[in-house]
Amino acid sequence: MPKVLEEVTNQEIDRDHIIRRVDDWAARIDALYRQIERWLPVGWAADRPNTVPMHEELMRKYGVPPRDLPVLRLLSRGTPAGRIEPRGLWIVGANGRLDFFRGNTHYLIVDTAENFAPPDWHIAAFPERNKLQSLMQSTFTAML
Repeated sequence: MPKVLEEVTNQEIDRDHIIRRVDDWAARIDALYRQIERWLPVGWAADRPNTVPMHEELMRKYGVPPRDLPVLRLLSRGTPAGRIEPRGLWIVGANGRLDFFRGNTHYLIVDTAENFAPPDWHIAAFPERNKLQSLMQSTFTAML
C-alpha cells in the first residue's frame, strides 16, 4: 500500500520532489488513457477535449504551479457515454485516484503501487470501493 502519510510528513520532502511526483502522475494518467483507448470495443472511441485543474495542498505549500490534467471522454457510436477524470494524487491508501462516470454509475480507479513504481491500477464501483479489482481490459469493458 502506498505510504502517503509517510511521504507528506517526511522532513526530506522539497519542491523538486513535489514537481517529480506531479510529472509522474501526469505521465501515469497519459499511459492509462492510452491503454484504455486500446481496450475500447468496436463502436467506442475516446478523446480528451477538457481538463481539470490540479493544485493540491502540497503543490501550494511548495510553490508548485497548478497543472491542467486531461479528462478522457468516452463515446459510444459518437455519443458521449462516460468520462474519466483525475481526482487527486495524494490519496491515503493509493498513489492517485481517478473517477470514472458511466451514466449514473460512479467508479474509482486507483493506483496501488508505491511512489515512482510502475502503476498497479484497480477499479471499484464507488459504493463498494473496498472491493477493488485489477483494472484490465475485461474488467473495464464489463463496466461499459
